Amino acid sequence: MTFGLIGWLKSRHKALDYEIPVWYPSRDKRDNREWLMVNGLGGYSMGTVCGASRRRYHCVMASALATPVARNIVLSRVEELVTINGTQYELATNAWASGVISPTGYKLLESFTNLPCPTWVYDLNGHYLIKRLVMPHGRNEVYLGYTFLPFSNMPYSPDLQEAGAGADTPEVKLTTRFLVGFRNFHGQVKGSSDDRYPQFVSPNQSMVILSETGKRLCLAWKEGQYETQKQWWWDYKWVEEAARGEPDSEDLFLVGTVSMKMEPGKEYSLGASFENAISMPDTNKVVEESIARQSFLVRRASLPRSIKTDMLVLACDQFIVPAFEEQQGNWGRPTGVSLLPAENIPEYLSVIEGYPWFNDSGRAALTSLPGLCLATRRFAEAKAILKNFSRRRQGALIANRTLDPPRPVTSQSRPALEFTSLDTSLWFAWSCHHYYRITRDKELIKELFETLLDIYGSLQNGTTPGVTIDKRDGLLHTDLPGTEFSWMDARVAEIPITPRPGKAVELNALWFNFLSTILAFAQDQELNLSLPSSLEKSLKEAIETVQASMQRFWNEENSCLYDVIDMPPGVADKGPKKDSSVRPNQLLAVALPFRALSREQEKSILHAVESQLVTPMGLRTLSPEDGQYQASYGCGFDHADQYHRDLSYHQGTVWPWLLGIYMEALLNVYGPLPETVSRIRILLSPMLEHLTQEALLGGVSEIFDGNRPHLPRGCPNQAQAVAECMRWQNWLLKQ
Repeated sequence: MTFGLIGWLKSRHKALDYEIPVWYPSRDKRDNREWLMVNGLGGYSMGTVCGASRRRYHCVMASALATPVARNIVLSRVEELVTINGTQYELATNAWASGVISPTGYKLLESFTNLPCPTWVYDLNGHYLIKRLVMPHGRNEVYLGYTFLPFSNMPYSPDLQEAGAGADTPEVKLTTRFLVGFRNFHGQVKGSSDDRYPQFVSPNQSMVILSETGKRLCLAWKEGQYETQKQWWWDYKWVEEAARGEPDSEDLFLVGTVSMKMEPGKEYSLGASFENAISMPDTNKVVEESIARQSFLVRRASLPRSIKTDMLVLACDQFIVPAFEEQQGNWGRPTGVSLLPAENIPEYLSVIEGYPWFNDSGRAALTSLPGLCLATRRFAEAKAILKNFSRRRQGALIANRTLDPPRPVTSQSRPALEFTSLDTSLWFAWSCHHYYRITRDKELIKELFETLLDIYGSLQNGTTPGVTIDKRDGLLHTDLPGTEFSWMDARVAEIPITPRPGKAVELNALWFNFLSTILAFAQDQELNLSLPSSLEKSLKEAIETVQASMQRFWNEENSCLYDVIDMPPGVADKGPKKDSSVRPNQLLAVALPFRALSREQEKSILHAVESQLVTPMGLRTLSPEDGQYQASYGCGFDHADQYHRDLSYHQGTVWPWLLGIYMEALLNVYGPLPETVSRIRILLSPMLEHLTQEALLGGVSEIFDGNRPHLPRGCPNQAQAVAECMRWQNWLLKQ
């Protein structure tokens, strides 16, 4: 008989009103699927279902030292030993550099869920131990709760505690071990003979000093005895890092243990925080806060309820963070029944591109906005994102990435912005168009209209290095050594892996859409915008010129679009200075709201894309018929280093977020016919299965191999991929 985890959760939390997924891992092998919980500040907790740390990023608590970036591992692991009537059960699972797996707690794991927080149920020879981990939103804290339930031959009921309180109640002791390796989350800790992490212990707290600059880990317990430890545990193995060709092991320092006797049905709580101490941790209370927030988000989305839809809504919440200027640790914290009122939302928000290793990104924020915010009815957050990136601008360029400040991070450290992409500025108009179409927020569009005009003026003036408007055809031309201005921007040693100087098809499709969006706003009578007649005339002429010039991308031989035209000498293929590679970039010429091609051309492009690029998990970045095609991420190497990973990044690797662009193109060409709706439903189905069954449970992977079986690769949870799933799930549910 399986444990009734859903019933147990609902008996403790009456407000739990959304569907709870439960997984039942095999006892015969480790379940390496991942889970993630975030705190809304860039910090997170992440690991595997089986409990083993397989990445250098896996930890109990990572905190952003300069919100939402500069993340550091604050608490690496908490490992548990349960003793029942003298018999010991190790709940942890560890892989060691020697190849040994010890202990093997995964063999005791009965069930797992990631909602409302990561929860494990262990079967200890007929008894149950339930472990919960929860991070409160808006605080650099993590809580662990442990509940012991005897009598596995009884289904769970609210009377279980009383039933187990008789003379046969076993004697149970729980010992938790705290392992620390304070470091930048990209780094690695190696042990030494040096004394590390001095601490100051009081009756219910221990303050562990993590660094010479005084960074602190604060441990707290409500009941039990704490014992200080000073011991290195050597050679933890990161299996996923080994597969990525990265440093693959580290040493951790055992700073202390908490031991306590457990009574049936009672939850015992531990807490850990960064910098600020916790007084008397209460895991159940924090789970209640989390449920209140999650229930609010699910209800506000106003979509038909299902496990997949609810998981998508909550997945979207993981990526929205305050922009680094707004370092207010308690923003958005639930208070009473009024959850996330407008006054609790910072004026400026950003979007983490992906967990665990990406920072926040302008391109990710703007391309994800319709899915993360509009499809979930988070209009105030959408407004804060648009306002943030309207001011993150240098000339024609909107910032693409936030860069970590120099190490070590101090209170004076400030992250820097990277201005190396042109498409981010053009996506800004696309996001504004989607926002206005849904919200009809005239005041914000009037405010953002000035940004659009400033970008247009900067491009016209030619003041952005490497970016010009060709006066002969009105198209955008980019060429700057070491810089790629669009999304295929992978670099090794500052050298672009996929150089595409010249006139890129997606930049110019976005450019036509950008110009047309400005004109559409200017001509919208409800907006009542004032545009000088000379500027309006200039816009109309530019639109007409670019519309005609988009025909220059037409590849008559392949009946689709060239990827790049007018390439500079030394880059172009033999013959015409055109790149005929079949890539998904051309889809933007079909998928955007404003388009320059004929309907027959759009159908022909769709045919080329469908026959060569579409897979069940997204779109390939290069046709398999191309000699440069890479069938698997990392060029087929078992331990591919960064060079080979980046070499294949846009050379055939499948990107799921492009599936949303393809669906938009289908809708633009064929309209919402029953056949189109059916096609989109079929296309989305594998992604929803991936969300609930593979890789990171409740997330969507960044990329997949180009060839079957299309294994998930790269970042295990990416904003654009989740956002496009949410956007099109929302669309399907409303058909």
